[in-house]
Amino acid sequence: MAVLESLKTYKNLFNKLPVAIFVADIKTGNIIDANEKACKLIDRTYNETIALHQSQLHPEIEEETIKETFGEHIKKLLNGEEVVDIEHLVIDSKGNKIPVEISPTLIELDDKTLIVGMFKDLRKRKERESLLAYYDKALEKSSSLLAFVDEDYTYKSVNDAYCALFSKTKKDIIGKKIVDILGAEYFNSTVKEKFRQAMQGNSVEYESILTIDGKKVYIQVYYEPYYSVANDIIGVVINVIDLTKYKNYEQENIKKEKLLVQQSKMAAMGEMLENIAHQWRQPLSVISTCTSGIMLQKEFNTLNDEILNDSLKNIMNTTAYLSNTIDDFKNFFERDKQRIDFNVTDIVKKTIDLVEMSFSSNDIELIKNFKEDIVINNYKNELMQVLLNILNNAKDALLSNNKDLEQVKLIQIDLFEENNRVVIEIKDNAGGIPVNIKDKIFEPYFTTKHQSQGTGIGLFMTQEIVKKHMEGEIKVSNVEFEINDQKHFGALFRIII
Repeated sequence: MAVLESLKTYKNLFNKLPVAIFVADIKTGNIIDANEKACKLIDRTYNETIALHQSQLHPEIEEETIKETFGEHIKKLLNGEEVVDIEHLVIDSKGNKIPVEISPTLIELDDKTLIVGMFKDLRKRKERESLLAYYDKALEKSSSLLAFVDEDYTYKSVNDAYCALFSKTKKDIIGKKIVDILGAEYFNSTVKEKFRQAMQGNSVEYESILTIDGKKVYIQVYYEPYYSVANDIIGVVINVIDLTKYKNYEQENIKKEKLLVQQSKMAAMGEMLENIAHQWRQPLSVISTCTSGIMLQKEFNTLNDEILNDSLKNIMNTTAYLSNTIDDFKNFFERDKQRIDFNVTDIVKKTIDLVEMSFSSNDIELIKNFKEDIVINNYKNELMQVLLNILNNAKDALLSNNKDLEQVKLIQIDLFEENNRVVIEIKDNAGGIPVNIKDKIFEPYFTTKHQSQGTGIGLFMTQEIVKKHMEGEIKVSNVEFEINDQKHFGALFRIII
């Protein structure tokens, strides 16, 4: 009974082992025993399994290789020598090929020599190896700069793109530490803490500047923790994106934008000087008339205190007007440093005051439809610049397109609120914008004027200010409208802030 109990115990242990075990007669090659794991591996019952010859465990194309390899192993085992494990294939009942690692050994039982093969299923390992091989290929083909670094900051793998950034080969980097490649100062100030965060399971992203061969390289870096099969963090995958081209392009655009802003200011200054000339012409004429009148009356002894006082008072009022005009123009050129609350209606009126004399001298009638006391929080002077650009554009269109001397030249300005936003509409009767250029008028340097008359940056800067600075919208269309029962057609600029 004790022997039977022992046999049951060993049989139970034999069946519960985590590897597949086949036992075969060394002389006949017939399988005489197998555990549950072995039967499951080849998808057969125990009786089906022990009815097989050991050669039937393997695909036909592998038989000769198996015989040759096993023959060598058996010779070594019989001579008491150690043998290495064998990687081969077994075949299940459905014909599926299964990669296995075989560890053979010999035992003597009842005057028989038996060969015991422990078969380790390699399917999961092969899948991982295949996946790793796929990722290695993907790593090489990726345009991203990729590297794998272990917990000791040592490079274990890098792709060619990563090497190219530093003008090094894989041999120059793999096996070295990050500090060897990036330098102690950069490692301590930028890498070390972020790497520690990644090793704690966090995804890390940052932008930085490297100096490589004396040149600045702008990079965006991603750290991702790398997990082992046991789900332990064993390193960090580093993904680097070279932003240098984009940064250089961005800086070049900033330079161009600054140049456009400067050109826009110069163009606006020229227009302002023209407006100042119109604004000052009449007041200067008043001062000149008063002065010459005083001198003439003095010469003829007709100057009395009342005439003198009235003339001087008129001169003082006129000079005060000129002084206020200077302040208005000076304020126009001052750049807003921050958003403030202001009355839009007042700003529209002030802008009109700056150009009204110029418009009047060119027989352009301004029609104003304002809703009073609309207050917003935005950039006051920049709104004035936008309005002035559009008004001057409308004036130029009227002067160049309106050939009919009998037709009145009109600019209508409407100010109102719509959907909790402020809307300013400026339209003229200059005939509208040709369809083939309507989509181009906000492009930099696009102009329909002669080169000596326009730079093509006024409307471009207008759009830049409205969209980027004031966070608003500007749209243009051609419209037909009616004033005093007379139909007109022209361009409509609609500003929404």
